[in-house]
Amino acid sequence: MNLIEISQQGLKELSENGAQSASVISGHTSFDELVYENDKFTLLRSVDEYSTSLTALIEDKKGGYSINQLSPSELKVAGKKTLEIANAGKPDPAYAISEGPKKMEFAHGPEVADKEAMLNMIQKFVADSAKAFPLIGLRSVTAKFTQGKTHFLNSNGVEANARKGYYTFSVLFNAQDGEKSSSMNYDGLNFLDFDIDLLSDERFGRTFKDTIAHLDAEKLGKSVTGKAIFMPSCWQGFISYALGHLGTGSLVSKTSRLQGRIGEKVASPLMHLESRPQDPMFANPNFLTGDGIETENQTIFDHGVLKTYLLDLYGKNKLNEGKVSNFATRLYMPKGESTLDEMISGIDEGILIGRFSGGYPNTNGDFSGIAKNSFLIKNGKIDKALSETMISGNLFEVMEKIYATSKEVYENGTCHIPYVASDNISIS
Repeated sequence: MNLIEISQQGLKELSENGAQSASVISGHTSFDELVYENDKFTLLRSVDEYSTSLTALIEDKKGGYSINQLSPSELKVAGKKTLEIANAGKPDPAYAISEGPKKMEFAHGPEVADKEAMLNMIQKFVADSAKAFPLIGLRSVTAKFTQGKTHFLNSNGVEANARKGYYTFSVLFNAQDGEKSSSMNYDGLNFLDFDIDLLSDERFGRTFKDTIAHLDAEKLGKSVTGKAIFMPSCWQGFISYALGHLGTGSLVSKTSRLQGRIGEKVASPLMHLESRPQDPMFANPNFLTGDGIETENQTIFDHGVLKTYLLDLYGKNKLNEGKVSNFATRLYMPKGESTLDEMISGIDEGILIGRFSGGYPNTNGDFSGIAKNSFLIKNGKIDKALSETMISGNLFEVMEKIYATSKEVYENGTCHIPYVASDNISIS
């Protein structure tokens, strides 16, 4: 059966056996992957993966069940289990499926992998890296083509077909010089066009330089409270912490620090963040929510002012909000007015943070963890690479105290984010 037939059969199993409303999402993901490890190619494979998720509503009770074996008999069993879960659930009038009828079609990117280009990309990258960065050890280099197909169907007549194809290039590496070695590091990107300078500073070049510098990393040896510059990939993680306070779970449970603050200034004017899930600038777009609702561009923080929550259909109904808005993918934060060097030059003593390794901030936004791939800034210059350095602070204070963002931005096919400078970070 193809995806349309699978969705139709799944919906039939639910509707004919007691579901008052229902939806089915069927997916097929295929990928071609080429891996280079330990100075040789070790893997070339093509894989197909299938999945179907069924949802049923019965008297305001909801059941959901997923399978990856898609025979008619398996669909029948999955339909039965979905209905059993729904019948055993607790009623909540906020449960619903998306309204229709509506038909949607989406298509993006190539449909077939260019395996020769993938091979050439890895070979050139390995050769160029050895020449430009002889101290970098490439532990694993992977080129991958992914094509995802999704079919959504519900009992209100909503139907969507979506297809996207894109490439991924990822590298696991460290630096080594005699007996000295750095910790492992990882980076990657999604793309459509093979014409990429992978060793530019915007791609792997700066990361390789930073990793080599950590061959001579030192402990800070003291405690200070000062300014911090977050590298873009690190800042992306802190953004995700903030967005967690805008989702259905935290708002329904009333644990969000941003509850009831739509339209209020909650961060620095430099905290401007948009979601652009279907923007062509991103190689890996996002077309649909799990409720079968088309994603839209939206502004989340408008120069420090909170503009929207990020609610799924259940959250919208439960909180009596105006619309579904859980589109926080493909994040766009505009570039700033200062170069990274200018941002560094304005700091007497602080830290440039490459990666944060720590637990999720508590409900108040307090965080504490290890700053990895990071550097001490002293007298307006990078002073030394740091090891075993702790940082702590409050997520919402960090957002309020942002005072600069960089002209340089990090683009990896799923985000567009600059370096971000803030204050009042404890470093030890």
